[in-house]
Amino acid sequence: MEASFQPDVIDTMMKVADAASIATILWLEQKTGRKAGASTGTNLWGVLQVARGMQSRGESGSIVTLMCDSGERYLDTYFNPAWVEKQIGDVQPYIDQLDALF
Repeated sequence: MEASFQPDVIDTMMKVADAASIATILWLEQKTGRKAGASTGTNLWGVLQVARGMQSRGESGSIVTLMCDSGERYLDTYFNPAWVEKQIGDVQPYIDQLDALF
């Protein structure tokens, strides 16, 4: 944990699999043409899970997240299919879940 982490201001936390984070940035690039880093993938995956939960409960509201960083520095890793397959594994099931949302 970062020294600046303040758990008392957090309402909810969720674990996000590395494969879900990477799948989300690949999916985001497909949808928008913009590359993002894994932190953005983690945030967006979480936001979409919260939104899906709200929708299933018939709730409405606003959700805000940030695009943490550009993905340009990850061209050799997260945006390299061979690297992802070797280091992260199969991300396609998560991409399929994202595609099913939209």
